Amino acid sequence: MATSSLLSADTDVSNSYAKIVDELRETFDEGRTLPLEFRLNQLKALHLLVEENFDKMLAAVHKDMRKAKMEGASYELELLKIDAVAAIRELKQWMKREMMPFNLLLPLDKAYVKHDPYGVVLIIGAWNYPFLLSLQPLIGAIAAGNCVVIKPSEHSSNAATTIAELVPKYLDPACFRVVLGAAPETIELLENKFDYIFATSSTRIGKCVMQAAAKHLTPVTLELGGKSPVYIDDDSDIEIASRRVIWGKCINLGQTCIAPDYILCSKSTEKRFIEHVKHTLQEWYGQDPQKSSDLTRIINNQNFLRLQKLLKDTKGRIAIGGETSEEDLFISPTIVADVKATDSLMTEELFGPILPILTVNSKEEALKFIKERPKPLALYVFSKNQRTLEYFIEKTTSGAICCNDVVVQNGWEGLPFGGVGDSGIGHYHGKYSYETFVHKKSVVQRSFSKVGEKIYAARYPPYNNWNMKVIAGFMKYLHIFEMRARPVTLFATFMAGAIASVAVTVGWLTGFKKRND
Repeated sequence: MATSSLLSADTDVSNSYAKIVDELRETFDEGRTLPLEFRLNQLKALHLLVEENFDKMLAAVHKDMRKAKMEGASYELELLKIDAVAAIRELKQWMKREMMPFNLLLPLDKAYVKHDPYGVVLIIGAWNYPFLLSLQPLIGAIAAGNCVVIKPSEHSSNAATTIAELVPKYLDPACFRVVLGAAPETIELLENKFDYIFATSSTRIGKCVMQAAAKHLTPVTLELGGKSPVYIDDDSDIEIASRRVIWGKCINLGQTCIAPDYILCSKSTEKRFIEHVKHTLQEWYGQDPQKSSDLTRIINNQNFLRLQKLLKDTKGRIAIGGETSEEDLFISPTIVADVKATDSLMTEELFGPILPILTVNSKEEALKFIKERPKPLALYVFSKNQRTLEYFIEKTTSGAICCNDVVVQNGWEGLPFGGVGDSGIGHYHGKYSYETFVHKKSVVQRSFSKVGEKIYAARYPPYNNWNMKVIAGFMKYLHIFEMRARPVTLFATFMAGAIASVAVTVGWLTGFKKRND
């Protein structure tokens, strides 16, 4: 076990983690992370961290899994820089109080939503995109004003140690700490009370995180995964569809949570799809894909053996690929046809370069198959028919649905990213990251206005039918006097209107009371 403060190996793990959390909580309670200027400076420092160590970070992920430079740069580091710049640009606007409508009857009162940081939050990263999945949620946590413990995945050890080395050099170490360790250390870490936990993991590990959080009633965001299906309609442009699908499957060698996991299509479409994929793979990676520098490697031997066994146990027909090398942790891009629903390849999220194809004869059959299984993180539909696209958009539930492409929804600025059901809880990216790490606190500020007190006097005992009718009418018709914007410059004008309205209302209520008495 190690931390960014380089704790000695003989330090008691539990006490060390408790000390880190306590120190961060003291810092948070001092209010250091709250000012806009502090948050902006830390976001700028995080952007600088990536900018100045770009090549070093690329070298780390290449050492961990031979990740291609283009993929490490475009699908991790550049996304981090873009997200940081957007947060810096928009943070002042994000932090503004959300004012409730101004009411002419209550001109001196106001209500709004204030964004409070949770406090000390824990971010648990993942190994497949180790920099992106540890530091992208950190952008939201910093923007929201929290102190943070970052726990990168031990499986991408070079990336993890790089994060532990760089974060204290660029960010305030009194507010942001990195902890390294494997499963036992993570379990110990989760024994501490955090104010929020954000974890990217498998569904199995996500359940463990949620159980640990439940002990302290800690809210969580869980970015998980699952089997993301692809439906290809017969009327699709198969040449384009095949290229886009196989690209989504090959980036990071299939080790992407939103990678296409299996295909549903007709037999005729399957045949055309396979033919186009053969040509595309030859064009991209040559005769021997293992020699291509554009294909990543499986992260470790354990995952390699898991995928190799799934491939060995399949009853489907290997139409493309199937070559493996344990020494090189390499599995070639593989298409398996004639796969049944009970096949080994359909028992779990594949998270590798294996793509099974199951035969369906209609979109209705495809829909039934999808809905019988856990809600996926992503659903992909290919069709030229808008009604077919709408059919799946309206009748399915998934973290996201992307029509006529794959994976690109992850990089579309302004869209939230997150799962539903087994594929996750909560979402982030951009403003959604900021909102994930804030509590929206309701605030009401009332004046000691005699007019306001008179209007609300019906709430006080002794109670009678008149009280009930007045309160009911007030709640029913109060919205009529609302204005969407608080008119600061024209306040005197609206005050006059409010007073007149109050006078009429009070007169009516007095007459109403006399009649009822």
